[in-house]
This record gives sequence, structure tokens and C-alpha cells, in this order.
Amino acid sequence: MNKRRILLFTGNGKGKSTAAFGMLSRALGHGMRAAVIQFVKSDDAVGEQLFFGALDGVCWRQFGKGFLPRDPGSPAMEAHRAAAREGLDAALSALASSEYQFVLLDEVCFALGHGLIPLEPLVEALRSSEDGKIVVLTGRSAPEALIEAADTVTEMRLVKHGYEEGIPAQQGVEN
Repeated sequence: MNKRRILLFTGNGKGKSTAAFGMLSRALGHGMRAAVIQFVKSDDAVGEQLFFGALDGVCWRQFGKGFLPRDPGSPAMEAHRAAAREGLDAALSALASSEYQFVLLDEVCFALGHGLIPLEPLVEALRSSEDGKIVVLTGRSAPEALIEAADTVTEMRLVKHGYEEGIPAQQGVEN
């Protein structure tokens, strides 16, 4: 029996979700069933969702309202919190389910860092997930408790990004 694996891709550089989706392709290549839970993101026309969401063996769920208001006290934040809490419930269910051998929690660190969801239930679910399950977490500013829970942590560091040079998001690169 394989060990449970918890991998975390964090940092301010590009490539966190991209690395996670690369792992998803590996898992699917080995016939694993996967759950993808996306926090914060709300665009259902990005390449990874169009591709992976159409495949058998992938349960793709998006729990986001898009960009957060600049003011954390904004009344609009409650809609973001409610969506993220639904995402956390879906994540906890996927982590507890034997139906999925691979669980990707995309932008979960962002949701945690902005106070949209509590940390403790997620850490407990990670610790109690079954052997053989692969869990991949992404997002900037990973909390120390997730770093400790993970067996593999990679920090993406921004060196240079085309966006800073005025290059807009492009299909096949950022979406």
C-alpha cells in the first residue's frame, strides 16, 4: 500500500496550479479518480477546466466568486466566505471519501490567508486521510500548519512576469 502524500505548492511565483495540474495528469494516467476543488476562482472557461473537467474520472467543482473586494470589511465579502465554506465542505468530503485517490485543493492557501475558511478542519482532514491518497494544495502564503502537514513543499519564487511588462493574461499561458 502506498503512503498518503500531501504536496504543497506555494509562493508568489507563477506555476503553482500548473504544477498541480501536471500531477493531476499523472494520476489520471495511472487510472486514479480525482476531485478538483477550486477556491476563489470563478472562471469556468480556463484551459485546465475545459480539458480536465471533460474527462471521466475527474470531479471538478469551483467555489469562488472571483476577485475579492479590496476592503475586507466589505459586505460583498460574505458571498466569498459562503462560497469558500461550501468549497471547504466539498474538500473535507473528498478527503474522507475512498472514491478519490487524488484530491487537488486549488487556491486553498489564498482562501485561508484571506480568512474565508478556518484552518483547523482542513489540517485535521489532511492528517486523517487514508493511506494511498494523494493531496495537492496550492496558493500563496501557505500557513505554517499546512507546511508542517505536507510531506513535500515547493515554493515558487517570482523572478520576472510578463504581466509586469504589460503583457495581458493569455490562453495557454495564464488561462
